[in-house]
Amino acid sequence: MKYTPHHIAISVRNLKKSLAFYMALGYKQVHRYDEDDKTNVHLKLGNSFIEMFAYKQNQTKPPVDYEYANNLSEIGVKHIALGTDDVDAALADLKEKGLADETTKINAWLDVSFFFIKDPDGVWVEFIRDDRY
Repeated sequence: MKYTPHHIAISVRNLKKSLAFYMALGYKQVHRYDEDDKTNVHLKLGNSFIEMFAYKQNQTKPPVDYEYANNLSEIGVKHIALGTDDVDAALADLKEKGLADETTKINAWLDVSFFFIKDPDGVWVEFIRDDRY
């Protein structure tokens, strides 16, 4: 049996803002289904997807308030990670797009360099170059 990563599912407050954020990262919308109480959108980047749910009941809720890197000591999904060949260029690109600011810092550990930004709902998105493997 062979398995491959397929998708990550997230629920968002403002579909327009979340679509703009993830599409600025290179995702393309490939599916949309509207119902009375929610909209379901699939975004594709390479061979993986984000399945995005926008429930009307969540439009007035505040964003999540995770600590840096999503409370790693607590059980549950922590962040979305996107690989890059050049974290310096990735950070410059995100600053230019207004998705990162001067407080965003690149971290290095062994053969890994990375940084995090938050999406419109407070979910951490990591950008990583990992040369360990």
